[in-house]
Amino acid sequence: MTLRLADLSACFDGVIPSIIATAAADGTPNVSYLSHVVRVDDDHVALSNQFFAKTAANIRANPLVTLILVDCFTGEEYLLDVRFVRSLDSGPLFEGIARHLAASSAQIGMANVMKLKSADIF
Repeated sequence: MTLRLADLSACFDGVIPSIIATAAADGTPNVSYLSHVVRVDDDHVALSNQFFAKTAANIRANPLVTLILVDCFTGEEYLLDVRFVRSLDSGPLFEGIARHLAASSAQIGMANVMKLKSADIF
């Protein structure tokens, strides 16, 4: 059965953190939690990039990554094999993610720490 991103809407609510798995040029794996994964359209997701130094370096070396999304109602996990397309540091999508990040960060007392560097499109 093939699922579409639209079928995974409960995974994009930000209730359960998603996970990104990347690999360095030498194959060394790296796994990080993601605070925000946003469905952009039927074929793309955007990841909030606040701290991604190692992850960003790995993506430059190897643009193929795996995301794990979790349905916040059922707990079901979905693996997405995706390819990096581009980073955005302005525009409506970036601004929307930045507002959402600021609001959720303020709720946990991290408003001054969690600043969006880019919205990375996959």
